[in-house]
Amino acid sequence: MNQADIRNTCPVGIATQDPALRAKFAGQPEQVINFFYYIIEELRAIMAKLGFRTINEMIGRADKLCVDETLRTPKTALLDLSAILKPAHLMRSDVATYRVQPQDHKHYVRLDNKFIDEAEPALNKGLPVEIDCDVVNTDRALGTTLSYKVSKKYGEAGLPRDTIHINMKGSAGQSLGAFLAPGITIELEGDANDYVGKGLSGGRLIVYPPKQSKFKAEENIIIGNVCFFGATSGYAFVRGIAAERFAVRNSGANCVVEGTGDHGCEYMTGGRVVVLGLTGRNFAAGMSGGIAYVLDMAHSFGPKVNKGTVELGPVSDPQEIAELRSLIEDHRHFTGSEIADRVLKNFNRVLPMFVRVMPLDYKRVLDEEAARVAEEKKRMSVIDLIPSQTASQVDLVTTGFDSALPRDANALNISTSRLVTPNLSPKVKPSEPQIVDVEDSMVDENTSKERMAKIDKTRGFMKYKRLNESYRPTRKRVKDWKEISTRLSPNELKVQSARCMDCGIPFCQSDTGCPIANVIPKWNTLVFEDRWQDALNRLLKTNNFPEFTGRVCPAPCESACVLGINEAPVGIKSIECAIIDKGFEEGWMVPRPPTHRTGKKVAIIGSGAAGLAAADQLNRAGHLVTVYERHDRIGGLLMYGIPNMKLDKAVVQRRVDLMAAEGITFINNAHVGVNVDAEDIKSTHDAVIVATGATWPRDLKLPNRDTDGIHFAMDFLMPNTKSLVDSNLEDGNYLSAKGKDVIVIGGGDTGNDCIGTSVRHGAKSVVNFELLPEPPASRAAGNPWPQFARVKKTDYGHSEVIANFGGKDPREYCISTKRFVVEDGKLKGLDTVRVEWTMVAGQWKMEEVKGSEKFYPADLVLLALGFLGPQKECIEALGVKQDPRSNVQTPSGKYSTNIPGVFAAGDARRGQSLIVWAIQEGRKSAVEVDEFLMETTRLPWQGAISKRNWVAPKIISNKDGNLAAAASEASEDRPGMDAETISVAAA
Repeated sequence: MNQADIRNTCPVGIATQDPALRAKFAGQPEQVINFFYYIIEELRAIMAKLGFRTINEMIGRADKLCVDETLRTPKTALLDLSAILKPAHLMRSDVATYRVQPQDHKHYVRLDNKFIDEAEPALNKGLPVEIDCDVVNTDRALGTTLSYKVSKKYGEAGLPRDTIHINMKGSAGQSLGAFLAPGITIELEGDANDYVGKGLSGGRLIVYPPKQSKFKAEENIIIGNVCFFGATSGYAFVRGIAAERFAVRNSGANCVVEGTGDHGCEYMTGGRVVVLGLTGRNFAAGMSGGIAYVLDMAHSFGPKVNKGTVELGPVSDPQEIAELRSLIEDHRHFTGSEIADRVLKNFNRVLPMFVRVMPLDYKRVLDEEAARVAEEKKRMSVIDLIPSQTASQVDLVTTGFDSALPRDANALNISTSRLVTPNLSPKVKPSEPQIVDVEDSMVDENTSKERMAKIDKTRGFMKYKRLNESYRPTRKRVKDWKEISTRLSPNELKVQSARCMDCGIPFCQSDTGCPIANVIPKWNTLVFEDRWQDALNRLLKTNNFPEFTGRVCPAPCESACVLGINEAPVGIKSIECAIIDKGFEEGWMVPRPPTHRTGKKVAIIGSGAAGLAAADQLNRAGHLVTVYERHDRIGGLLMYGIPNMKLDKAVVQRRVDLMAAEGITFINNAHVGVNVDAEDIKSTHDAVIVATGATWPRDLKLPNRDTDGIHFAMDFLMPNTKSLVDSNLEDGNYLSAKGKDVIVIGGGDTGNDCIGTSVRHGAKSVVNFELLPEPPASRAAGNPWPQFARVKKTDYGHSEVIANFGGKDPREYCISTKRFVVEDGKLKGLDTVRVEWTMVAGQWKMEEVKGSEKFYPADLVLLALGFLGPQKECIEALGVKQDPRSNVQTPSGKYSTNIPGVFAAGDARRGQSLIVWAIQEGRKSAVEVDEFLMETTRLPWQGAISKRNWVAPKIISNKDGNLAAAASEASEDRPGMDAETISVAAA
């Protein structure tokens, strides 16, 4: 998924050799089993449609294949493969279409059986043995089963070197010495097929031509393709040339060869390779570790190297020179190589002709480690004559330092890193955290920029921890209605953006992540590069209102972040909000009205996120857009439904003013179907979008429900926000929780908002009832990544109750309300009972727990039980149909209703959902409306990519008789489209 195997940065520890990353692997065999169960179930459904009961019945039934004629092109118009695909049993009835006779693999005559028998002293007692045999090219995977026996008994360490020595003569088949274990040496006098030493795991392989042969080994291929693929350790000495893809993905083996074909050392991550001859092209492509030394006698090696990840240089380090010479000496000793002999006899003269192929990342790691070791050595060589005065008194006494004596009297005492206890046994001194000097902390702006420039983007997810936006202090923020969050600094955002891995498959923008397909890795990278305006432009291509989603969205993108599999995910939401806020601060967010108008009029009923998104998109397309809102301010639930401390209303109004300046008309106090005639709207507009949201609340119909003091959550939140915006709560036109025992029934964001609002009013107590069980602290087995994480979270309202009411969490789980208790016409509290959830026949069943009845006092009860659908006044006035869930009915994947020209979007169409889904609904409905009005559209559909219906051009003959595609005239440019969108769509 991350596609980071080349960079050795796989975050889940699969495609990496980094021990720190490998430790993160938490996979289980059961997960693979479950995956294949899913595949099997899907296969069974396909087989049932085709009329097959078993896999055997499907084999060879090419007559069930159908040609998709819609994919025909002029080039394939006459292509007919039916003669090739015709099943054999249709021509000859006695032919079997699947295996009816088992194949005899003749495992009982394999050479490995001989090896195991003759190596019995080594396997049982560890005694050295030597085995001689002749081989032919049908002898495959020689030594692999023997390696299994060694590993099974002696583990990864295997046997001592050369305990089992096998002398072979002849031509070995494929996979000679595959996964060869430590302690086994295979010496082949002859040649071998492909995959020699595949997965070499500590053993030693020696290959050289027959001793009586007269050809030059260094000019002939001795071993085949893809040799030493994925080798992890061990040694190999090959007198002769290896064919293509030698040492691909080698991660630890040391190999000497006298020439290679194309693609040598591709994706190599470790080990050493010495090539005493010519190489093919594309050498070291994707190489990220290990070192290769190539003898370039002809000075032709440079152009054959893929320098994307490596650099070329001489062999100058004394330690590397010694290592190189040692490998060549071993090569001469084991193979009798003539070229190795010539190199060693003239080593000092030949050495400058060796080219060292060093991966850039690997070199950086080695340099950092060398610098660390040098610094540690330097630190350890310093003698501290006066121990630190910040050391503990015990440490000072044990080192001979007496704080009562003058400093001069202690100057002769030499401190040591090993403390001596009274019984004279050494005790390792605990390491102290490094303290930053005052001089180091007082850095200027240039120094700070230099430090920030050194942030590691490639391995940022390993080096840096997630930093969330901090909330203002709990006891202080409950005294006002200002936003609770504080933004991260630019330097902190740079570090957080460095944690984004730029995944090959970014799940954060997939179906399980961001519904509007924000290209998150792209603008994370732009923020890291301090290209804020480019990041803003990239963000606005997919999200009309980042200032809303960056504040109130629950961030499904973070739940789908690949890093979130085993670490804290990237802080996507914080970066998104910071980008748009900076855009407004820098003056980049200015009105950009369309340059052309189509003359088409569109009415949008509802000014929530869906309605505003549709209005913004259609306005960019050049249509005349009017938005109708039943309240006195534009914004729907964004304005009145979400409390000000969560989403400042000045932020909402700022966006509304910007849209008005771009040409959108807003009409307040327009309740369609009540004080505005729906037929007038339909007759005066070319299209209508219903985006009224789902505001019909779910009720709790229990005895005494109509008692004063029991209210829907929105009847509590909306008047509060309106009074706050109108008069700072001085007009008293809201429900106050001051001095009251408040119970909020229902969790979720709405319930949490009720809790936070009640605390700010000065409630006497706040309790939150939740019928469902308490969510787990981490993902449950039925909630795997990349699904939205259904885990327990302490939101701002919960933390405020904990801080102000004795430290107790206000949430009560598995509790059901039985009745509202009323005395003298006033609400006194609630009778409740605990419930227990059990799984019965694959479904959850709720049962009351006997004896768990309890009374909770309450003066104010708020029902935050969700919403059932849109309110009916507008729906009935327009005459549109509703589905069984009371939402506006539209065809699957469409936004048009049963009334021509009337469309629906947002919660009114899909039901109660998230703000990002509302924005997606608004954007997609705008595309459909634009296409309805103009018969075509260039508005972006998903991920800023335009939805286009491509029709293959007709093929005509020109005067020369050649075929050419008929070019159609370019359509007129549509307003509101930027150059990048048009070019992407055209591509």
